[in-house]
Amino acid sequence: MSKVPKKALTIIIIMSASFAIVYLLIQINFAYEEFLHWKSKEEFLEKKLNKLQTEAIEHRRFLDQLRTDPEFQDAVARKELGYGKKEELLYRFPKEKDIVLSPNQ
Repeated sequence: MSKVPKKALTIIIIMSASFAIVYLLIQINFAYEEFLHWKSKEEFLEKKLNKLQTEAIEHRRFLDQLRTDPEFQDAVARKELGYGKKEELLYRFPKEKDIVLSPNQ
């Protein structure tokens, strides 16, 4: 077996170490990009969670008021269901999008 000169061995070791360092830097870059992706997704989901929690609180307040406040119940029934009081005349007008115009008009 022939001996590899010290200079060639040193060059091989330095080149191998350089390739290893470059490979590690590329992998670190990919990992960092993926970290940033998941971090932004986490922030988006946290904002969405906060919005949904706020919405749930508002719905809970509405339901509590609907269960306990007779005046609120009456107002909601009148507005949402079109109910009226006894001997009260109700007029219902079609919404503009529900109005169908004939071609002759």
